[in-house]
Amino acid sequence: AYAYLGRYHLQLSCLKEGDQREFLHYLRAGVEKHSLLNVFVSRLLGGKRFAFTTSTNGSPRAMVPVGNYEAVMPLDILPTQLLRYLIVGDTEMAQKLGALELDEEDLALCSYVCAGKYEYGPILRDNLARIEQEG
Repeated sequence: AYAYLGRYHLQLSCLKEGDQREFLHYLRAGVEKHSLLNVFVSRLLGGKRFAFTTSTNGSPRAMVPVGNYEAVMPLDILPTQLLRYLIVGDTEMAQKLGALELDEEDLALCSYVCAGKYEYGPILRDNLARIEQEG
């Protein structure tokens, strides 16, 4: 039998608080780290379960388009271009690229794989509120 969540199910996930900072963590091979890109040794080992925390492992950075948004976006849109316009607040171009068809949850995977550590859900909500105010 398969276990899955249906329409009326609720799910709760608990993660350890990631309040410790690792010294020079970016110089290590990353045996215990997860990444969508092939930047850690753990990607070669395969099948390993990771202990995720709430840590972002560093400070916010610039948005770097390396193809990770296209790899996780289930919708047929141009995610990199749309996310750039959402970040800068260009609501006109964001509308043309399909921002009105999205909800915060639609961008959750983009937030997960973002090397710049952006939370795209609140950014989308702010832009949608601005679009509603401007008419």
